[in-house]
Amino acid sequence: MSGSGRARNARGDGERLRAEIVDAAVRVVDGGDEDLTLRGIAREAGISAPSIYTRFSDLQRIVDAVLALSFESLDRRVADAIEDETSPDAALVSAGLAYVRFGWEHRSRLRLMMGAAGFSPDAVVTFERIERLLRECVDAGTAVSDDPHRDAFLVWVGLHGMATLQAPERADYRRLGPLDRPALAELIIRRLAGLRSGVGGPSAAPPSSAPVDRGGVHA
Repeated sequence: MSGSGRARNARGDGERLRAEIVDAAVRVVDGGDEDLTLRGIAREAGISAPSIYTRFSDLQRIVDAVLALSFESLDRRVADAIEDETSPDAALVSAGLAYVRFGWEHRSRLRLMMGAAGFSPDAVVTFERIERLLRECVDAGTAVSDDPHRDAFLVWVGLHGMATLQAPERADYRRLGPLDRPALAELIIRRLAGLRSGVGGPSAAPPSSAPVDRGGVHA
């Protein structure tokens, strides 16, 4: 696309331009720049900054669109992860691991989503999904939680902490030794949710031959 301004387009072209702007903003954030600017978004989209105003009245409207798309993507990731699970406890573990992996793959975006301005009408949809799964575990007798709403919140806090932890780089941190982060994330889910050990789904403890995650992202 050229850097010159665009004339107003037909509705289909206008919606396509809007999607291009939002996608460009997402790429900027995923590249590590959480301080979005109209100029930076326009540069990434390959358009002039004034062209943005044909679809968005100001920068905050773009941020709102990025947040809405991001929360939708997170929930879709979680929903896809549990689609083939046959027991609620296995589904809960898979949902939690999907949340953590989304955070590992999109660190900057997750910080934006969970920051002070990270509001979207769908911001709590994934939390509500996790709470429903935990209630199903209690109903099935595979979890001992006496307050699924409270414990779902604790699970969410634990998962968010695991999702946002950076890999240790300093020599002092290396004394912690190698850590299997996916296995630890599963352990967080099982303990905070009160899942009964060994009932459905993968066990909390990884097999001795499991690969050790030294900070990379697992698919």
